[in-house]
Amino acid sequence: MGVDIVIVEDDPMVMELHRQYISQVKGFHLVGQAANAADGYDMIVSVKPRLVILDIYMPGKSGIDLLRRVRAEGINIDVILVTAAHYSETIQQGMQCGVVDYIIKPFTLQRFKKALKSYQQYIDRLNKTQQLCQKDIDCLKGATPGESIPNSLNELKENIPKGLDKATLKAILMIINKQPDYFTTSEIAKLVGISRVTVRRYLNYLTDNGWLKGILSYGPVGRPLHKYTKDDLFCL
Repeated sequence: MGVDIVIVEDDPMVMELHRQYISQVKGFHLVGQAANAADGYDMIVSVKPRLVILDIYMPGKSGIDLLRRVRAEGINIDVILVTAAHYSETIQQGMQCGVVDYIIKPFTLQRFKKALKSYQQYIDRLNKTQQLCQKDIDCLKGATPGESIPNSLNELKENIPKGLDKATLKAILMIINKQPDYFTTSEIAKLVGISRVTVRRYLNYLTDNGWLKGILSYGPVGRPLHKYTKDDLFCL
């Protein structure tokens, strides 16, 4: 049984990214889309999805306004917020309304897939039993005994996933540390002396773990350019 999804997103380019990414993950079906909170509410009521991919900043009412409305009316949906809003107050508002995940733009395919697959595991575990013990609840929340989020760059370097190299990560981190402002994959690749494809994997890894922030820079023509900057906690 698949998971029906509705997207509420005002940016057509981001909407298309959502569509493409959802199509690459088995078990999820896009059943509706809307470009503002009012149309999003009508779509949710009409098609009754299991999951909503929701932006915050939209014309008229915000995504948080929509989220509060569906919660107040007892509409049974799960929500993943995907937004450029990364202020602690906004994140807290989303969490208070019971979102299952929060993804910062610009996001990677890897992070988006991780959100959907984690949600899929959550649904599978929830459907297996009617009565849950503490261990079951911990698993629903994604907690695994002995697993923790790296709280320093040194810890991050010591626990990198398979396919990444510690020495390469260290070299990239040293170059990033010297950057005064925003930088691109190409700029880091040139300074380190390795390919852009390789550098992008490491930048995505650092972004997914919260040590870099990313933005989409829109030019007059062509595709948007991904730029990165150090998070406030970035410190070697």
